[in-house]
Amino acid sequence: MDSLRSVLAVVVAVCVAVFVAAWLVGAVYFGVKRGSGAREAARDLRRTLPRRLALIAGAWLLGLLVRQTPGSWRHRLEFWQPELALLGAVLAVASTGWLLWARWVLGTMWASIPMVREHHELRTDGPYRMARHPIYTGILGLVTGAMAACGFGVWVLVLAVTVPWLLRRVRIEDGMMADRFGASYAAYRARVPALIPSLRPPRGVLRRADGHR
Repeated sequence: MDSLRSVLAVVVAVCVAVFVAAWLVGAVYFGVKRGSGAREAARDLRRTLPRRLALIAGAWLLGLLVRQTPGSWRHRLEFWQPELALLGAVLAVASTGWLLWARWVLGTMWASIPMVREHHELRTDGPYRMARHPIYTGILGLVTGAMAACGFGVWVLVLAVTVPWLLRRVRIEDGMMADRFGASYAAYRARVPALIPSLRPPRGVLRRADGHR
C-alpha cells in the first residue's frame, strides 16, 4: 500500500506541475497572440497590480501555513483508503485535462485576476457550454482529487481555503460579465451552472458573447 500511495502522490505532483507550467506558457503564448502594445500592458498592470499582489501574497501565506502546520495536527486529519485514493487520482488527472481544455478555449481573454479586457468576448463553446467557470471547476476538482489521493492531511486546509476563494471569484466575475454583456449574459447564466458541469449542454446558448474562467 505504501508503494501505491507513493505512486499516487507522484501522479498528483505531476498534475500540479502540468497545471502551473501550462499557465506560465499560456500566459506568454496568448499574451503575444493578443498583441497588446506596451502602453496597454502597462495600463493593465497599473490597474490590476494591487489585486495581483494580493493573489501572490495569499498563495505565499497558504504555503507558509501548510509548512508550519504541526505534524500531529496533520496526522489527525489523515485518512487514506486505496479505492478512494485511486478515485481521487483519476479525478485529479481528469481535472487537469479539463483545466487545459478550458484555458485553451478561453485563449486571449484569460487573466490571472478578474478583469474585462478592451475587446472582451464571451466564451460559450467547449467546456463553457457546460459550466460558466470551467477553470475554477478544474481547480476544485484537482484539489479535491489530490486530497483523496494523498490521504487528506494538509489538503483539507488547502480545500478549505480554495472553496471560499473560488466562490468569491465566481461572484465577482459574474457581476463583471453581467455589467458588460447585460441580457446576453443573464440568459447564459440562467442556462449554464457556475461550477458543477451540466452533462447535457443547454440549447440556445449564444456561441460567443464574453470571456471568463
